[in-house]
Amino acid sequence: MSDHRRPMRVVALRLWDATAHHTGTPDDVLAICEALLAQLDARLRRWIGAEGYGSLLSRSVAETLATHPVLATIPNLLNDETDPSVDVTAESLAQREACIALLVTMMRQLGRIVGESMAIRLIEQSGTPGARGVAGPKHNDLSS
Repeated sequence: MSDHRRPMRVVALRLWDATAHHTGTPDDVLAICEALLAQLDARLRRWIGAEGYGSLLSRSVAETLATHPVLATIPNLLNDETDPSVDVTAESLAQREACIALLVTMMRQLGRIVGESMAIRLIEQSGTPGARGVAGPKHNDLSS
C-alpha cells in the first residue's frame, strides 16, 4: 500500500470500529456496513449535494468492485436485489474489507475534487456515529 493511501485506510478502519461499537452488533458485518453508508449518505449529502453524493458513491462502487467483487453482495449498494443463496457468514470478512476499500476509494475520488486532506476530513466527520456539530435534517429549536 502506498504511503498516501495509508491515512485513508486508517480513517476507514476507525470509522468501521466506531460504527461497529455504535450499532452494538460488532459481528454483523452487513449491519455495520449499512449503518456506516447510511451515516455517510445523510451527512455527506449536505456537503456535496444529492447528485454529487450519488455520483461519488456510484463511481467508488464501480472502481472498488474491480478488486472486491464481494461488494456486490452488500444489500442496497448496487440498487439490485442481492442473491439470497449467498452465504453471508462465509463472506463477512471479505465484505468488511470491501466496505473499508469502498471508503478509501470514496476518499480518493472526493480528494480529486477538494483535495486529499479535505476529503479525508469530510468522510471522517460524516461517517462518525453520533458526531456533534453535523447538520442534520431535523430542526433544532434553540428558543427553549
